Amino acid sequence: MPFSYHPPTGRICEVCEQLHAHDTTAPIITSQNGKASSANNFPFHNWYNFVLGYTPEFPEYMLKREGITSSDLVVDPFMGTGTTLVVCKNASIPSSGVDANDLMVDAARVKLNWDIDVQTLNICRDELLHDIEVLFRHYQWESEIGQLSLFAHSAATQQDYRAVLQQRPKLLLEKYLSDKPFARATLIAEAIENRFGESSLRPFFDLALTAAIVPISNIRYGPGFGVVKPREDVDVFSIFANRLQRMITDIESVAEEQKYTLASVQLGDARQLSHYIEPNSASLMITSPPYAGDHEYTKHTKLELLFRGYANDQAEIRAIKKRMIRGSTTNLYREDNDRELINDMKSIGLITDCIQQRLEEDGATSGFEKLYTKLVWEYFGGMSIALSECFKVLRPGGKIALLVSDSHAFKMVHIETAAILEEIGLRLGYINPEIVLWQHKSSTSHRYSLRENILILQKPL
Repeated sequence: MPFSYHPPTGRICEVCEQLHAHDTTAPIITSQNGKASSANNFPFHNWYNFVLGYTPEFPEYMLKREGITSSDLVVDPFMGTGTTLVVCKNASIPSSGVDANDLMVDAARVKLNWDIDVQTLNICRDELLHDIEVLFRHYQWESEIGQLSLFAHSAATQQDYRAVLQQRPKLLLEKYLSDKPFARATLIAEAIENRFGESSLRPFFDLALTAAIVPISNIRYGPGFGVVKPREDVDVFSIFANRLQRMITDIESVAEEQKYTLASVQLGDARQLSHYIEPNSASLMITSPPYAGDHEYTKHTKLELLFRGYANDQAEIRAIKKRMIRGSTTNLYREDNDRELINDMKSIGLITDCIQQRLEEDGATSGFEKLYTKLVWEYFGGMSIALSECFKVLRPGGKIALLVSDSHAFKMVHIETAAILEEIGLRLGYINPEIVLWQHKSSTSHRYSLRENILILQKPL
């Protein structure tokens, strides 16, 4: 039977109807500030913004709520690009984070390195931009848009920019990043390498270029992955230079005591957290793990992973994905068995039974749809393992705060993520669970707003 798509918009969600009917609690965030894109409004956070990230207001809220001070350690087991850690460093609170994505880890390290001499940065910035201008003028681009020049070479001395395209990674298709923007970005990367080599300053400039890759590409996130009309050329130089200026301005604002506040970052799997962070050490964990929303987290960084050489083929991308909690049908593997510890949970069984029933009613034949029930089990199984590891790392009396959203990703079946994770947490020995409504999240695929909650769990004394 050929696959046919059945849009979810026509379904009624009885769970949403009940929740809204009995809802008497106002969310903490009531404006648009809760959207991940709002990180662009915050210094340091905006150096590199992950579309599936969260606003710094969440960790700020939790630090204040729990009275965390410089004598405490805050841990984020799903660190992303370091939002929680940047908030902690700004408040002179020691922190530590782990993430499965190499790109995220390096981005976080740069965002947390505030002990850089501003005068040196400005000099290096000016010299680098001069190098780039000169390098660009060695190539014939056929048309120039907004690219600054110090002098002009004659056409006879210029190379065709298409010579640079030999460096294009195989998986970084032209429909994602057009030839001229790719060539310009590649030449900027070459200029950075030539000037800085193995210098400790190089990651700062590398991140500014990495942050420019999506803006110069034909990809947009909303938060899904979308391809827009290809742009033949982009003013890569100005986008890169403006990003550098933003970053240097933020470094200028740093107070002396903030520069040296501990903020350690490690590459790893949250399901092995106690391998990276000392047991019984964290006063508070503030994190936003993947949701069971069928978002492919590596897909949202794929352009940068490929361009920067973190992943050169599907095998290397797969290695990153295997370190992650299973949150997408494109991130499931035959050998996965994280669900083993939660196989007896009736609350999850009710959800997967409902999903299966709707799949049958719709005559769903897509291979991905057939994986929906497995994904739900593997997601909560993986989160069970991760919460068990978090339990080890928390000090007695310490707490973990997880920002998690409800989901309608699978045939419009409502998944109350926080409630199920609360049940798992109690099974693992956590006490004093609390669910706080953080915000309502709108969706373009259905008429319901979904709850994004903070689940707070405590380790017994």
